[in-house]
Amino acid sequence: MILSEKMSRQKLTHTVQGLNSETAYIETMSASIKIGRIFGIPIYLHFTFLIILLLFIYVFGSQSLTLMGITLGFGDIDASVGVKYILGTIASVIFFATILAHELAHSYVAMRFGVKIRSITLMIFGGVASMEEIPKKPMEELKMALAGPMTSLAIGGVSYGLMISLDLLEFDADLEGVVILLGIIAFYNVLLAFFNMLPAFPMDGGRVLRSFLAARMSYIDATKKAVSVAKVLAIGMAVFGIFVFNLFLVLIALFVYMGAKEEERATVISESLEGMTVRQIMSDAVQVAHPDMTVQQLLDLMMATRRMGYPVVDYGLVGIVTLSDTSKVQKDRIHITRVKDIMTRNVVTVKPETSAVEAVRILSQRDLGRLPVVDDRGMLVGIVTRKDFLRMVEIIEARRKGTVSVVWGQPGWDQQGKPPQQPPHPPQY
Repeated sequence: MILSEKMSRQKLTHTVQGLNSETAYIETMSASIKIGRIFGIPIYLHFTFLIILLLFIYVFGSQSLTLMGITLGFGDIDASVGVKYILGTIASVIFFATILAHELAHSYVAMRFGVKIRSITLMIFGGVASMEEIPKKPMEELKMALAGPMTSLAIGGVSYGLMISLDLLEFDADLEGVVILLGIIAFYNVLLAFFNMLPAFPMDGGRVLRSFLAARMSYIDATKKAVSVAKVLAIGMAVFGIFVFNLFLVLIALFVYMGAKEEERATVISESLEGMTVRQIMSDAVQVAHPDMTVQQLLDLMMATRRMGYPVVDYGLVGIVTLSDTSKVQKDRIHITRVKDIMTRNVVTVKPETSAVEAVRILSQRDLGRLPVVDDRGMLVGIVTRKDFLRMVEIIEARRKGTVSVVWGQPGWDQQGKPPQQPPHPPQY
């Protein structure tokens, strides 16, 4: 399963309110532990992974079911309960190792196309490869999406071949557990491959479907059609899960539905801002604070302008101060404490030529509400906030749909509904 780290409108709104991704993206790092690196990619275990791992250990160790000549579980072998659960543990760990191999296959192919992999996380729904972006060329996305299922099919095929080979030979009872283990790995990897090929985001089949559609229509239209298919499948999966009283299937359906919505939002954000720079979105009339202002004067300024943060300027940008910074000051000291005593000095900035997509990524990764914009001399020329990006995306989407017939304050917008490049005006001091 692949998730993009692009910011979606939902995530932007969440962070404005004080809300990976992911998302394209689902944020899991805070509840995960790092277990190592492979190909330079951090590997994490989410706490929910322990739930599904224990469930698999119990099922493999206590149950036994034969399907298509494959025995799934060690429940009926002639061994003690302890040995059965040890074998169940081994089978579970190996199976989840193959899920990791599935995600590594996605990641390896993506890296070949220049995509940065943030992490791979094993969780209750399997594995998630978190990427900064998804390749937009249909053939690249197709190859990346197919890499995981093909790896699972290969593992399943080899395991099944070994199982058949041992089964045809005359082996003693000591090898019965090995045959069952190979059968479990074969069956569940083939099942994993086919399940992931369902045409539903964020599963691999949804990306395969989009890659085919994107070769015939725009990337946004292809995404929206693929997402529509994913939503229908998720609803059907949920109804079936309720009918057969399978809560886990309902949870997967919910995950697929939400993942599909997030993918659509992330794509709209990235496509709307594609090719745009911070200069086209920033506000160049910037209200600033001075480092020698008192906290009381700062609070009065916030009350008057209804803003919660300001660049701090003294012959150039020297810091940034927000409402949360004022909470560090005791009430009886707000008349004597200066802004320079509470401001943040190491300010993350962007330039007017910085791409809008990169600026959004910085806001997301640094959990910031605003970014001062500086020129090559380090002088403040503007500021850009989360709300600025949300507003721009909404306007571009409205223009693309034809629901806005007048130009938003500027002549010269292009046919995609994007504003012209405008030189910045000096900020207000």
